[in-house]
Amino acid sequence: MEQREAGQVEFLIEMSDRQISAREFFSNVLLNSLSKNFHLDHVLISCFDINNNFLSWTAHNGIRINSQTHPYRKFAPNDVIGHKAYEDAVRDRLTYFNVEPRLYKSTDIIDSIDYDSSAYVRFMEENFNAHYSVTMALGMNAYIQITFFKSLRQGDFTPEEMEQLKQIYVYVANSYKNFKKHEQAKIISNIQDEIITSGERAYLITDSFMRIMLCNRAAREYLADIFGARAIEEISAAQPCAWLPFLLEGREELNAADRVRTNIIKDYIFKIYTYDQSYSHGIIDRYHWITISKDKAERPCQPAVAGLPLTQAERRVAELLRDGLTYRAIAEQLIISYHTVKNHVQNIYAKCGVKSRFELFKLLDY
Repeated sequence: MEQREAGQVEFLIEMSDRQISAREFFSNVLLNSLSKNFHLDHVLISCFDINNNFLSWTAHNGIRINSQTHPYRKFAPNDVIGHKAYEDAVRDRLTYFNVEPRLYKSTDIIDSIDYDSSAYVRFMEENFNAHYSVTMALGMNAYIQITFFKSLRQGDFTPEEMEQLKQIYVYVANSYKNFKKHEQAKIISNIQDEIITSGERAYLITDSFMRIMLCNRAAREYLADIFGARAIEEISAAQPCAWLPFLLEGREELNAADRVRTNIIKDYIFKIYTYDQSYSHGIIDRYHWITISKDKAERPCQPAVAGLPLTQAERRVAELLRDGLTYRAIAEQLIISYHTVKNHVQNIYAKCGVKSRFELFKLLDY
């Protein structure tokens, strides 16, 4: 008992360290920790996308990415355990916030009469020299599955072993949740830095779960005007936003290289930028940052930029700033460098006595 408790403590310490320092969570390091602390040596990590398309395996000998010759490729339609985990996860809207054990014991799912001759057992015997399994389902739509194997000689998983696996699930799920929170905070911060550098006035940031992770005051005002005040109540980092999928339906591909799309609703222009966080096992977590500006065709008459104490080049940059373009978009339109745009903007702010794009908007009665 003392040895088991010591293993649990050591495992939790290792997982706590990984929450902060690890680039990826589900890797050989996790498998080695399970082996060292719980003597679970026959383990496989399977990765899928959110639509249950297979991506990779990770075992003690490394990662094996999906390919034409991958052994799972032909077996996939017969993976009754994996399909069951996916269907349950979709029904329950499983995300990495879940810490309640979700275990799938092969002998509980496959009928005992058919078990020994089933395609699932044949596949385990051919590829893992195993006859029994328990699978943990984690992450969005169960896109991470950790499977523990036992041979026919070892026998099926006992009730005591199942209780241990339930506890291990809680350890892993909590560690993964904290890892994702730490990682996500860094991603949101990096995206926000880019938005602020670009000078955008109104913006929001979303994640793969259709949650709004960040939404500034200007964006809230615009969104309330478009969708109504009740729509603002749905802005949450904890729950999916019902109207966000509609907003993300871009109608025009502006720049394939930068993956920028636009959507025009009422008299507002939404520019949708994509940020993908990729992992070696094939999973991609997708974020969007969305900027909002008024459609210039719908704006009331603006004071003449020509009346400002600017050079001709600075006036043109000021006009494009007023139109909501990013520094990069201004550089592309005027065929000048990003650095030159920044210099022009600094000169505009100095000559107009403002310190931000927002103050320039106010000066122009935006």
